[in-house]
Amino acid sequence: MKGQQILNLFTTSGVTILRDVYQCSPHDLAGGLMSLNTARKYTRLATVFFGPADSPKVQRDSVALAEARQLSLEYLEMVNKHAKKLKTRGAAWKLRAELIAHEGTLDEVNKYGKQRVTEEGGDTKKKPGVRLGRVIDGLRTISITDTQRRITDLEKTLDAAIKDDDQPRSEALLEPFWNLVEGGGTGLIKPEYRTVIAIGLDDFAKVSCGKGEDVIVALSDGTTMTGAEFINAAMEGSLGDKLYVGLFHPTAGPVNLYEARFASDKLRTLAMAENLVCPWPDCTVPADRCQVHHIDAHKHGGHTKPSNLTMLCKYHNGVNDDDGPRKKRKRPSPGKPKRGRMRRHRGKVRLHTPGGKLVGNTHHVSSMGAMNLI
Repeated sequence: MKGQQILNLFTTSGVTILRDVYQCSPHDLAGGLMSLNTARKYTRLATVFFGPADSPKVQRDSVALAEARQLSLEYLEMVNKHAKKLKTRGAAWKLRAELIAHEGTLDEVNKYGKQRVTEEGGDTKKKPGVRLGRVIDGLRTISITDTQRRITDLEKTLDAAIKDDDQPRSEALLEPFWNLVEGGGTGLIKPEYRTVIAIGLDDFAKVSCGKGEDVIVALSDGTTMTGAEFINAAMEGSLGDKLYVGLFHPTAGPVNLYEARFASDKLRTLAMAENLVCPWPDCTVPADRCQVHHIDAHKHGGHTKPSNLTMLCKYHNGVNDDDGPRKKRKRPSPGKPKRGRMRRHRGKVRLHTPGGKLVGNTHHVSSMGAMNLI
């Protein structure tokens, strides 16, 4: 039996597993194959679906439907993760029933669940502040929450003071942080937006006419700004003395013709406008900290022109399979499995997985790049 068949068998028995788990103590489940924390997680989930509930009929009907649909443990965990955020009596079980009945893949239902929790007012918004953690092994953690602009300006200031690029990023930022706190620095860097701003022509017209209060534009440092903030930055001179315009075709992508080994500033700017964060799925590294990547590898004849360039973070630029389908072997090659490679599909840059799927980055800023504005 293949690994995928084993997984499919395991993931169609969520309700059956929880029904048995409900009769167990987490201490009985824990052992060589499962930690106590994992055992407690499953017993808590089993209690939700089989223990006392404020809506017993909805609970019974939902469990029966989940069993009939052969939903997995992971699916039921996801359903409960969203539903438990609703505190009004009966609301949580109403949402569990809705998500169990909702058609779609686990990721699609997960996205829908987030949307429903927001609509029901169940999400607790983060609040600005400084939080200090407890001492663990002689170390403590400080966490700062503030506006995206203030935190990003702080990040840029620390980045500018990094002395060793080979250090892990968290370690490299530590000394610049303390130098700034202890007065050794010159204060925060006032950003001049050589950071790329992506804005469609329609929105730019609204903003220019002073009617863009509701316009949100995205930047290649991973943040967004309102139309009003965009105008204020222009008035303060933060946008610089030159305005560069990138031309994008709906299906071909960036339009221009250059032949050079290394991307010029114009080509880099064009690539950043298209992908404001690394386009590898689930990556959050902003384009400001990414490297220019040849989609069709230069060593295989790939040209340095806009449609063949994108931005990739240092890590994903390294794991991208530049050879792609060129190396076809009858036997699997030894070593690490392939991660896939970037390619341009219908104008947009996507990850082409080893299994043949085309997957884009769902980061909210990623969906606001130049190719999504036309």
